[in-house]
Amino acid sequence: MIIQAATKADQAVILELEQTILDDMALAIYDELPVADVQEALSLAVAASDKSRYHYSRVLVAKNEANQILGVAFGYVDTEEKSLDDALQTVLADQFSYHRWLFEDSEVFDNEWYLDSIVVTDEARGQGIGKKLFQAVETRAKEQHRDVIGLNVDDGNPRAYKLYDSLGFKPVGRLTIGSHDYTHMQKQL
Repeated sequence: MIIQAATKADQAVILELEQTILDDMALAIYDELPVADVQEALSLAVAASDKSRYHYSRVLVAKNEANQILGVAFGYVDTEEKSLDDALQTVLADQFSYHRWLFEDSEVFDNEWYLDSIVVTDEARGQGIGKKLFQAVETRAKEQHRDVIGLNVDDGNPRAYKLYDSLGFKPVGRLTIGSHDYTHMQKQL
């Protein structure tokens, strides 16, 4: 297995894996648009702007020997959050008549490299891929001049909380994203 920066060729699979997390978040957009439309909007947004939240340039991928993606980690510097969804919101409004923000709530704390999401395919879970992605995330955060990594863990997911705690993340705050309560955790590098 290899961890590397994602490429444009990886984008479609990246968005498919990210859908796993979007499904868990139970976002309001799915009350109005089907998953296929949201996926199309995400694809159009990343094609329109490399500043988009889920653009492959923000992604680390874990691949097996056959070049199949087994897991992904998305993240960015805290100061980038405010503009990450501009292209997506334009696509949603112009092409799908959806005029609300997909992510209305801020997810980041100041002065951190924010791990937006990490997901491993069902078939690859339990093989240490998530931990290797976390190691690569630490390197990326340092490269982007941050010495703190932040993430949010859904209060309804104690297994994830335990994993993050074992990796050195500590709770530093609470917030609500959509209709879910989260604990914000950080790790000093």
